[in-house]
Amino acid sequence: MSKIYDVAVIGLGTMGSLTCLELARRGAKVAGLDRFAPPHSFGSHSGETRVFRTAYAEHPDYVPLAVRSGELWDRFGEEAGRPLLHRWGQINIGAPDDGLIRGILESSRLHGIPVESFDAARLKRHYPQIHPQPGEVGLLEPTAGWIDVDASIHFALEAARRAGAEIALCHPALGWTRAGAYRTIQTAEGEIVAERVIVTAGAWAGGLLPHLPLRVQRRVLVWVRPERSQEFAPGRIPVFTAAEKFFYGFPASASGEVKIAVHWFDGDELPHLEEVAAPSERDLVPVLEVAARYLPGLAGPLPGALARVSRAKTCLYTMTPDEHFVVGVHPDDPAVSFAAGFSGHGFKFAPAIAEALSDLALRGATALPIDFLSPRRFA
Repeated sequence: MSKIYDVAVIGLGTMGSLTCLELARRGAKVAGLDRFAPPHSFGSHSGETRVFRTAYAEHPDYVPLAVRSGELWDRFGEEAGRPLLHRWGQINIGAPDDGLIRGILESSRLHGIPVESFDAARLKRHYPQIHPQPGEVGLLEPTAGWIDVDASIHFALEAARRAGAEIALCHPALGWTRAGAYRTIQTAEGEIVAERVIVTAGAWAGGLLPHLPLRVQRRVLVWVRPERSQEFAPGRIPVFTAAEKFFYGFPASASGEVKIAVHWFDGDELPHLEEVAAPSERDLVPVLEVAARYLPGLAGPLPGALARVSRAKTCLYTMTPDEHFVVGVHPDDPAVSFAAGFSGHGFKFAPAIAEALSDLALRGATALPIDFLSPRRFA
């Protein structure tokens, strides 16, 4: 990579792979580099699947970005010759006054996202696998579903290469220097020179962007093998979410495994990213406890449920103080833009974030509604 590039993208996981693709298709000369070989198990996209939803409980301003991303996920699936986004629906369970339920209804009302309401009795009739707690309700978003993580990143990187991007894997970026119109990125293998830089380094973003208030936490994803896997097959149950600890899971895979996790959990802070502990029984118990209440046929109560766990993996959450993303331009260098701090709920937005980052790099501004994600809120 001895020539000068229009844009260099540091980090080729969720956001970076699609940003390379977007830039290359716009005709930019692009170099992309990553310290690993995505998809991998060392960052935020670990775990094979991610939830896709548009009636967004966290903040209604996410909805336009989710809708745009869904359009692009569908389009990429057509290009790939296989679906990347599987729109099998999502059922959300909680008390009527819970933030999850109220947030979904508010986003649905403001943006016209269709959702179907269930009381506890109807929910139990419709999805007998699910046991709502007394007084809880269900909200079904029929156009939600799940994204195939590994297939999506493979598609993005291969399509980016075909569009002309140069991709360097196992190529860690150590930092960059500024000299006039150019930025020189130092790597373990040499230097890359570009007019503009985009940082999408996931859990490693904090080391490259120390001005951002980022911290990394460890989460654990759990796969269980239910005794009657057909009850959890696609078509029998959609993606499911419960307000308690933001518990969530997916229909059974082709292997018969059901992936479950909790989003709200006091994860271990990781000051050293090279020292990520393997999953232990202590990590599995909080997930299985919620599963036993809402899906007793999935694994059963503890301690017997532990025997139904087939595997577990770690996932790294890069957190901001308010758990919203941070997307913008470096305060000390307008030629450097970034997207970071996706706080465990960013994967679904990658196509729209890629468009926004490409706009910032090539035009200096974007029409996409990302102002609420600006780093100015931390000033």
